[in-house]
Parts: sequence; C-alpha cells; structure tokens
Amino acid sequence: MLADSAARWLLVLHTGLAAAAIGTATHVVLWLRKGRVSARSAWLVALLLAGSMLVGLFMYPTYKVEVRAAYLENPGAVTAAAVAHDRELERVAAREHRQPPEPADTMALVHHAAQAARWFDVKEHWAALGLLAAIALAGILSLWTPAEGAAVRSVVLGLAAISCGTAWLAAIIGIMTAAWRAI
Repeated sequence: MLADSAARWLLVLHTGLAAAAIGTATHVVLWLRKGRVSARSAWLVALLLAGSMLVGLFMYPTYKVEVRAAYLENPGAVTAAAVAHDRELERVAAREHRQPPEPADTMALVHHAAQAARWFDVKEHWAALGLLAAIALAGILSLWTPAEGAAVRSVVLGLAAISCGTAWLAAIIGIMTAAWRAI
C-alpha cells in the first residue's frame, strides 16, 4: 500500500492522464468524422489511456483497502460518517438559529456506497476494452489510408467512438466514486 500523500499525488496524475486521454480521444473522433486521419493522435490516445490505467493499477491496493473495504463496503463506516455529518449539520443549524435538515437515510447511503464500489468494477472492465479499441484504432490508422476503402472507415469510426466513449464513461464513474470517498 502507498502512503497517503503518494496515493493522492498518483490520483492527481491519474486524473490528469485521463482528462488528456478524453480530450485527445474526442479530438480523434471529431477529426475522423471530417475524414481526416491521424495515426499519431490515435497512438497518443492509446498511450494516455495506458498511462492512466498503469497509474490506477499502482493506486488500486490503496483504494481497495482504504476506500472500498474501509468505507464503501463497510455499512458501519458509512453509517458513522452519516451520523457525524448529521451532527455537524445540527451544530451549524443551531449556531445560525435555523432548523436542521432531516437526518440522512443511512440504509440508502449504505446501498448507494456499495453500488459505487460495483460501478468502479464496471469502469475498470470498460476501460480495459477501451484501451484495446484505442490500440486497434492506432494500428489500423498506421496502415490504412481513406483512399484504400470506405469499408474500413466505419470500423475506424467505431473503434474511435468506443475508445472515446469508454474514456468518458471511466472518467464519470471515477469522479462519482471519488465523490463518495477518495484516497
């Protein structure tokens, strides 16, 4: 397991690589739709996705212990955090002479936290498929020119859309998981 500060910096790097991959993958899709081919950009998408995935793999043991097991899949920890949050809201409401909000539905929070852990697994599988699509796209674009055939164009666009879509999906699920509890 990583030290907290190292894990946090790796999370920042992971996020930066993922954001760059999303931007580049979106760029590739948009340019391919206009008929422009860029093998260099496709290889950059594959490298950024691979880099993000590699950094994520380094962080995974820390996430598994400190986030998933200690919080997301631990009903007691979710409940304790909700109770502490409710107490703090009551304290703030009393200080500001306001009515405190309704207490959190801890059973729903426990359910949603466990769901976030499962969605994280879904993200990992889709990200792996997206990386494979990005590598295949880069390989095809390195060898193919649009003049060689229109049949390959739909495959190229499909691979670009898959790699772009999975990058976006992974980012959204990653952000939502980190919103529950980050490293």
